[in-house]
Amino acid sequence: MSLTKQITQQLLTEKEVQKVFGLNTRTLQRERNLGMGIPYVKIGKRVRYRCSDIEKYINQHTVGDHRYD
Repeated sequence: MSLTKQITQQLLTEKEVQKVFGLNTRTLQRERNLGMGIPYVKIGKRVRYRCSDIEKYINQHTVGDHRYD
């Protein structure tokens, strides 16, 4: 498996999501409880997020074209 694929499939904790993507942990928790927000993986009591799911969610909720070439 390539390094890029490993990184995009990496599972992050809520705190890691907050640190890397700037998404508040309480927001992540609230949206999970409401059945909305970023898809997540539940392993036992642990909740994890795939980087690829977070990036896809952010891209789907981006308004306007903010890309700079």
